[in-house]
Amino acid sequence: MAGTLVDVPTNYRQIAQPDPAGARRLPARVGASPLATMWQAAKTVLVTRVAGPQELVTVPRLVVPIGQNQLAFRVSSYAEEADQLARDGRVIVQPGDWRGNPALGSHQWHGQAQVVTGGTLLPFVQSEIDAKYRWRTSIARVAHRVARGAAPYGDVVVLVTVREPVPMLMPPR
Repeated sequence: MAGTLVDVPTNYRQIAQPDPAGARRLPARVGASPLATMWQAAKTVLVTRVAGPQELVTVPRLVVPIGQNQLAFRVSSYAEEADQLARDGRVIVQPGDWRGNPALGSHQWHGQAQVVTGGTLLPFVQSEIDAKYRWRTSIARVAHRVARGAAPYGDVVVLVTVREPVPMLMPPR
């Protein structure tokens, strides 16, 4: 019926926020989860996203762990990656080496990405990435300037909630 008023539930939209149970500044502290320690130790993380039907794109990213099972990285709001992740947040993440190749002995993890455009998470992630990667952030910024021109660098944060792997059940013999 046209013109009918409907109560809108208060939880109708999802708001990206860090996991409050694991809000530690440095995940390598005592009591940090092995997952957070793995993301802190990774030189880069390979992020695979859905770019279209039957099309996956893998990009190495500079990431920092947030809490026990989340990680965050920055992208430009002008990049199509931000639009694709806003539409479909399914990602696969894997620790990598400094060249952007998968790290030896690592495996892929499934995750759900959320694009964060404002709030206190942006400066927090910026400071954590600067502290972890130091000079590599300036090289990434220069490469972005050469490739994208005047497009803003890293003005959007992508927060990925990593799911623990589910063991595959093998059929009995």
